[in-house]
Amino acid sequence: MMISTVVMATVFLCCLKLSLITTWLAYSTTAIMTPPTKNIVLIGGGHAHVQVIKALNVNTRPSNCRVTLIDIQSAASYSGMVPGCVSKLYTLPQVQIQIGPLAEWAGINFVQGKVVGMSLQDEEKKTVLVEVNVEDGGFITKEVPFDVVSVDIGSTTRDFNRIPGASQYCISTRPISDLVVRIQKEEELLKERLKNGTFKAAHFVVVGEGPAGIELSLAIRARFNDMLDSNLSITLIDSSDGLLLGETPPCRKALESVMSKYKIGIRSSLLVDEVTSSHVCVHSSKDQSIREKIPYTHIIWATGAEAHDLSWSLNKQCGLAVSKERGWIQVNSYLQSLSHPYIFAAGDCCEIVTDNKKSPPKAGVYAVRSGPILIENLTRFVGASKCTKELVPYHPQDDFLKLLMCGDGTALGFRFGIPLYGKWVWKLKDFIDVMFMDLFDVNKLPKLDEKKDEYDTSQYDASIERPSPLVAADAAKLLLRTDDDVDFHRAWDVLRDMMADEKYKTQVLDIAILEIDKHSSEIV
Repeated sequence: MMISTVVMATVFLCCLKLSLITTWLAYSTTAIMTPPTKNIVLIGGGHAHVQVIKALNVNTRPSNCRVTLIDIQSAASYSGMVPGCVSKLYTLPQVQIQIGPLAEWAGINFVQGKVVGMSLQDEEKKTVLVEVNVEDGGFITKEVPFDVVSVDIGSTTRDFNRIPGASQYCISTRPISDLVVRIQKEEELLKERLKNGTFKAAHFVVVGEGPAGIELSLAIRARFNDMLDSNLSITLIDSSDGLLLGETPPCRKALESVMSKYKIGIRSSLLVDEVTSSHVCVHSSKDQSIREKIPYTHIIWATGAEAHDLSWSLNKQCGLAVSKERGWIQVNSYLQSLSHPYIFAAGDCCEIVTDNKKSPPKAGVYAVRSGPILIENLTRFVGASKCTKELVPYHPQDDFLKLLMCGDGTALGFRFGIPLYGKWVWKLKDFIDVMFMDLFDVNKLPKLDEKKDEYDTSQYDASIERPSPLVAADAAKLLLRTDDDVDFHRAWDVLRDMMADEKYKTQVLDIAILEIDKHSSEIV
């Protein structure tokens, strides 16, 4: 009996040892096979990053890949639709991408706060420093770890804080949501003054000759014209010798016709020295001795782009490479920082530095088109790509379809050096913008109930099929039409056919330019 008990105890001990060894081996094997967690951090909810959020959703990204979005706001305004919002063609919610809900849909961590720096001393413990508000009105600094970080924070308004009086008296185009709210408040005040008989006249001045300034001038006309009629004047202050000097003469002539039609006064070659409570103090860019005070009742600051303070602070704090004059984050063709390989940037906040090509202008289309490249390169950098680890270069297009809304259901466009005008141009712009916004509307996104093998890098126009091209003469005639019966879908087909076929483009342009030369005064 005793021998039997000893044998049983020995067998039990042997089984226990075997079980422990098996468990240890299984744990060791699992530990070896499970890759370490990789942290991708996105700073800003810009046009490129919203695509990254959508693509790296919980059902698509590898299980060891963690993604965090950091932004001070839970909604990002789509810049291309903001003038339409000022014109009352859209409401504010219609022009905003709800990045908070989008991150929630994607299963991505969202930290709402202000990025104030990065901690890079320890290569194994790199973190983004974020000021997050707390309930008592103060804030705490949160550290968000990362293996790779991407910056897509757009830009701010140039010289707004440099020109005396600008920040005190002007309505800035940034932040965009504040711009819309400020104009709404001014409208309410004007209505009140009309009601109580204290209104005399409204003199709007818009500082900035780029597309933003042009569209906002037209938007103000559309918004207030019926209310104020002849008591509304709008002046656009232009620092250069004319509007959009980089466009062709036919395009610039069409723009001049549009500005004249909507009674927008243009003051060219003027530089702002100071803004007072009632006047804009300017001098001539050709002769500094020529000075003038332009009166206003309302003033909008819509100058060009300027880098956010974050770029400069990261340059001082950790040596991030930025351009000396403007402070743009300098990246290579892979959208990868020149100084820190684990930092990427896209959109207006960066400058692409290559040996053979100038960085593209600050326009939303370049941020949009860089989205798929950023998705690939962020995942490849941390080894979470479905493809090779080799990074993919971004090749910005040389030109793009420029569409300026006029605020009344028409728009002016430029493509391949020829002007496009009419209701069909507005319908095309609205169609493109709404298609882009729909890509990130959580109410229109599918339920994430099954794993996907590929990242969704599709663009808003990727899946649209088109019929056989029109003959060149008919195509040219269609693009130059300004009547209300133009099928904008067919006109867009022509533009994309021209982009796809160089020979066809040349044939259409040769005919179109001849027609423009004959009937240039009839374009608008």
